[in-house]
Amino acid sequence: MVDESSALRKIFSTYLAQFGWAVEGSGSLIEARAQIGKSRPDVVLVALEFGADEVFAFLDELRGERIESVIMSESTRVQDRIACLERGAMDFMSKPVDLRELVLRLKRRSRETSKSVLPSNMELPCGRVVLDIASRVLRGGGSRPVELTPSEFRLLYILLRNKGGIVERSLIARDVLGHSETNHSRSVDVMVSKLRRKLALSGSGRFVRNVRAEGYVLVSDERELLRKPSVLEPAQPDAAAFAED
Repeated sequence: MVDESSALRKIFSTYLAQFGWAVEGSGSLIEARAQIGKSRPDVVLVALEFGADEVFAFLDELRGERIESVIMSESTRVQDRIACLERGAMDFMSKPVDLRELVLRLKRRSRETSKSVLPSNMELPCGRVVLDIASRVLRGGGSRPVELTPSEFRLLYILLRNKGGIVERSLIARDVLGHSETNHSRSVDVMVSKLRRKLALSGSGRFVRNVRAEGYVLVSDERELLRKPSVLEPAQPDAAAFAED
């Protein structure tokens, strides 16, 4: 988040942390450029009040780095919104920003990103293994490659993209299983159970943890085993875990 107000940056950071987002704050565009080069954020929230020309140049840089941006401004002028959107901003929000609305917009963008076309040669780290996008296989970790079904792959990809954030059950039902309704708890539980067994078999060192009344989050086995020492047993998945969708 790039805004001159340190108090506002703290409010945003504290609020968004409740929904699984880690927020880094910058008081200037110069400071933001240095931080972005190190952390490679998913989204940058930018206050337009730094000056239109400076912000426009900043947006061009973000677009070149393929980093999404959201503009926050006290201005309600249509030309400002159009100019920012033309330069690659994915959204424009008027100040004072309603944090609940921001959360909904970020969640929507997260869902859209999870459905986007992925490079066929892309690999995502998952603990001691990597997720091969093209083949939908977990490889590494000292064990044979473990193949995922399409639904297992979509679920793991969404969990990895959320980087330790909670993925809501309704989102899994809709984006992984294709259900528009939210009363598919059993189907979601079965899918999570299958993915847990695959992660254990691959030796990834990662576990899908249930967060009561909220959803699921990907954590390390070591943290989870302190609470549930038998969670990865049996070590070999049953036949149902390898059943195709």
